[in-house]
Amino acid sequence: MKQTRRDITLWIAERGGPVVNLIWLATLGWAATRVWPMVDAPVWAKVVGIGVLALPAVAGLVLSARLTKDFDRFLIAMLWTSMAVAVTAAGGGINGLGVILFPLAPAVAAAYGDREAVIKASAVALMAFAVTLALDIAGFIQPAPQMVAYHIPFVLGALSMLAYGFTCASIRAIKTADRIREEAEAGRVRARAFDAAPAPLIACDPKGRVLAASQGLRELSPGLPRSIEDLPVCDLGFEEEDRVLLTSAARKSAGRPVEELLAIRGLRGRPETVKLSAAPISGGSVASLAADDSVVVETALREAEESRREAIEDARAKSQFLASVSHELRTPLNAIIGFSDVMKTRLFGPMPARYAEYADLIHESGQHLMELIGDVLDMSKIEADRYELAPEEFDIAEVLSVTAKMMRLQAEEAGLTLSVDPLDDPIKVTADRKALRQILLNLLSNAVKFTPAGGAVVVMARSLGSNLVLAVGDSGVGLDPEEAARLGQPYRQAKNARDIENRGTGLGLSLVRALSELHGGTMSIASRKGVGTTVTVTLPILVEAKGEILSGTDDMGVRAQIERAQAASKTLASAG
Repeated sequence: MKQTRRDITLWIAERGGPVVNLIWLATLGWAATRVWPMVDAPVWAKVVGIGVLALPAVAGLVLSARLTKDFDRFLIAMLWTSMAVAVTAAGGGINGLGVILFPLAPAVAAAYGDREAVIKASAVALMAFAVTLALDIAGFIQPAPQMVAYHIPFVLGALSMLAYGFTCASIRAIKTADRIREEAEAGRVRARAFDAAPAPLIACDPKGRVLAASQGLRELSPGLPRSIEDLPVCDLGFEEEDRVLLTSAARKSAGRPVEELLAIRGLRGRPETVKLSAAPISGGSVASLAADDSVVVETALREAEESRREAIEDARAKSQFLASVSHELRTPLNAIIGFSDVMKTRLFGPMPARYAEYADLIHESGQHLMELIGDVLDMSKIEADRYELAPEEFDIAEVLSVTAKMMRLQAEEAGLTLSVDPLDDPIKVTADRKALRQILLNLLSNAVKFTPAGGAVVVMARSLGSNLVLAVGDSGVGLDPEEAARLGQPYRQAKNARDIENRGTGLGLSLVRALSELHGGTMSIASRKGVGTTVTVTLPILVEAKGEILSGTDDMGVRAQIERAQAASKTLASAG
């Protein structure tokens, strides 16, 4: 059933282009019945006006099958943008509701799933908006009475197009991310299979340097160094003549299959005569070493070659994904967040209350999607060993204060008490400030999400020898021990996560664990059903050892601190 729902969602997203055009045409049909009696103009003028408003959507439906061509995509973007300029100019300038039509061009491009078209449409819309703004400021656009009343029936349709178009783009991008992540994981499994292969296998680059070696090669030549990656393959040879043969074979095999008989260093440094069979692969060559020409070795060579090729292709696909997903997701989201922020802050004039609420919801949803995308990208970087720490020396109290301030409003809106246990003395650490802030924000965000109103969340920092110990506890719903043990794995969520409104990607705790391990630390979870959860992170990052202050028997006093916070909250409530 879950897979069926995913397929239906993707099916709807793939047909987003025609749907957004139909939404606009339906909006025109509904709005025309309300605006027609209000407009004092000949019938032919009203018909022409409605036709002009419908032209971009009609053109989009007619050209749907041809929108792979640059000119057609540009034509559609220009039609939507021209309509926005015309309506805004006729409606009295940017202080009118017509300004909401400017982001429709990138929204329609996003619904068709074309990243390049979204970028171009956003650029065209922003340029047109800037020109309209300049003309308005210069006084070339005159106010038009009663235009707000004319525009109001079109606002809901425009907001629906914005939300639907960018949602379709986000669904496609997340589906693509899931597929590439699965393929990359399969590539890593194949690479590990190569390393663990019992047959003596070795992969080299075109210059004859070792890229990977199997366990079977180490058993055949046990005198090899612990790490032979990036070493010249000639180091396997026993005599100078054998070393020359190995170098020559590695370079030749990058372009064609090669077979050679040679001696390598075997047990106790004695020579071991083997047959080397090498073949080219993408980026170098792969070779097997065997005392005979058995079918097993030939099969292992072919399988290793195929596995290596697929692993390289999978790694390249994931690299391309990491390079493009930022634009794929963040470009349309930045556009919708920016335009909805203009409407949310009422920068160019008031809006009806209901539509202002819709603009607030679009802005909040865009921010939430941006946070989810950030988690996915960070986790992808960590999995690809591309996440680099930037250590610096600072006081952990600074990070505690900043993260608490960032989460306090969210906690208050949820009816929770958020408290930071004060530090007796400064605690200096050497770590990545951004990573520690992200650890605490993820832990606090989880605690606030899963704690009912009236509860408490506590964050603490203590020193234990050369380790910094961070703990975030809550009086939330808690977990069973078996379920708590599974948390921290990528894309795994607690069962009660489906009961909250703002569900995440399941990466919060796995990011905490990964960032902790990058610092050489650990993460642990203690939870009881109906009592609450405490997550403890231990990091060996103290500048100076502080002594063993942590008791280690009472969760750093987190549970006691939570009880005191709840009692104080109840006292204040009764006094009020």
